Amino acid sequence: MEKRTGAALAASVLLAFICGFLVYRTMGFVYAIADDVIMRDIASGAFTGTPDGHLIFMQYGLGWLISRCYLLNSQVDWYGFFLAGALFLALAAVLYRGLAADWSKKAKLCYSVCALGLFLTALVFHAAQFEWTISAAALATAALYLYLSAGTEKALSVTEQILIWLLLVLTYGIRYDVFFMALPGFGIGFLWKTVKRQGGHLQFAWPQMLLPVLVFACVGGLFVTEKLAYSGTQWAEFQQFQTARSDVYDYYGVPSYEADPVFFEEEGLSDAEVRNLRHYALYLVDGMDTERMESLSAEAKLQSSRQTGMKARLKNGVILTAGQMRDLSYGTVSIPAVLVLAAALFLAARHRKERLLPILLFVAAEGFLWLALGFLGRLPERVAISMHLVTLGGGAGFCVELWQGLADESRKKKVFARSGAALGLVLMAAGLWQWKDSIQSNREKLSMDASFQQFKNECKADTESLYFIETYMAEPVGGAVVTAKGDFRLNRCLTLGDWYTTSPLDTERFEALDIQSVEQTLLENPHAYLVVRDVADPGFLESYFTGKYPDRELILAETRETGGRLYYLYQVAEK
Repeated sequence: MEKRTGAALAASVLLAFICGFLVYRTMGFVYAIADDVIMRDIASGAFTGTPDGHLIFMQYGLGWLISRCYLLNSQVDWYGFFLAGALFLALAAVLYRGLAADWSKKAKLCYSVCALGLFLTALVFHAAQFEWTISAAALATAALYLYLSAGTEKALSVTEQILIWLLLVLTYGIRYDVFFMALPGFGIGFLWKTVKRQGGHLQFAWPQMLLPVLVFACVGGLFVTEKLAYSGTQWAEFQQFQTARSDVYDYYGVPSYEADPVFFEEEGLSDAEVRNLRHYALYLVDGMDTERMESLSAEAKLQSSRQTGMKARLKNGVILTAGQMRDLSYGTVSIPAVLVLAAALFLAARHRKERLLPILLFVAAEGFLWLALGFLGRLPERVAISMHLVTLGGGAGFCVELWQGLADESRKKKVFARSGAALGLVLMAAGLWQWKDSIQSNREKLSMDASFQQFKNECKADTESLYFIETYMAEPVGGAVVTAKGDFRLNRCLTLGDWYTTSPLDTERFEALDIQSVEQTLLENPHAYLVVRDVADPGFLESYFTGKYPDRELILAETRETGGRLYYLYQVAEK
């Protein structure tokens, strides 16, 4: 048994590594969104000049470990390889379930083909264009699958417990929201495994407590580390700023000036500055601090509540949830999730009716979570995909456990022979199709966005100049390529505001670049430029500066072509 377990673990890791290597060589790993690019810059030292573990969205303990890797080799994109590699770690855990089982070689081969095919179908696109939320969801999905598919007939092996522990701790470290997203499924599975009725009495399987105790002990350690890392007045104020900023920019929207001009007059914000807020140009808004952002958040909520009452919000929440659940753009994940849940319910109803209750409870828990997120309006694409993944992991776990538990061995072999091989071929064909589409998608993404990464690298080489670019124009998506030969020197191409604004990291960055005020730097530094991409018209930037400073004008200092895209460099000059 020990030999089989060790060989299975080695084989599953090797298969996952080969799959990851092939994805990397055929299409590369690309950052899907700007948030990951910024966290990479913080960890690597490109943000402040020194590798730092304060990644804001990721737990400090994990961020610190990643940042230390950049001290070992500053050219390797450790953050990118870690986040993309997390998906293949999840694949290795799923493969281990079948390879470690007491099955025939044909059965293990069929299982491996099914697992690889399903992974490629559901996640190869997200492995090629990754983001931290989905990486965390893949880990949580694999952990839930391992936990539920083991069933209740025998205790989890030491290897299984270590894998589940590692996957869950990494999930919490990458994004704790996803950890709690998967927790209802684990809770149901835990009760299913530990509470049993024998002789008319309920019995509790105490050995099952070891795994959750270890998981929550490590999660608690990460929580305490996080609190200590973000202690102090500056970080406390920034956390308040971050909460208010998220309300404004992620959920309620920037409040309208026309809807309540009295509010903006009392805040001392002009129409031009409100326009700057809409463009995320927070550095060009006088007195932008925690108190002001909280006032904007309160006003945004007030304007939103005027437009939609409680009944309308409930209706909109249901509509949003239903739309995200049936959105065919998530079909590679959502359709398998529905199918495995249906298969689990069918097997339970047909063969093991006592398993119906935990499966129905899981469906109810997931449905309630979907509705709750829809009501709060917090179901963006990455969250919806994560929910589908968790559902897929839970449904697949129940399904495999039920199949293994069929009493009739010949029936098991018959079911496997007829459906397993065919399913494996279908999934592998779908996975390879997704692989082909992902290669094309990566090429399109790189052709659109890689030029900005090239432009940033060019800016790093010019150590006398500073380049400021509108946030939405700079990085609407990630576009950066994960590489072993990167340039992670201090970044001199800066956005005009983002989620890190007012943070101690921002203060440290400005000190490293000798910036006291962005607006004053643009007015006084002869080597400071406003960058406009693709279009020659500077838009709101020109009207803001010329309106506020009548004796100034924006002049086009240089036009630069990088990666097939044009970048127009303006300066604020005296007339």
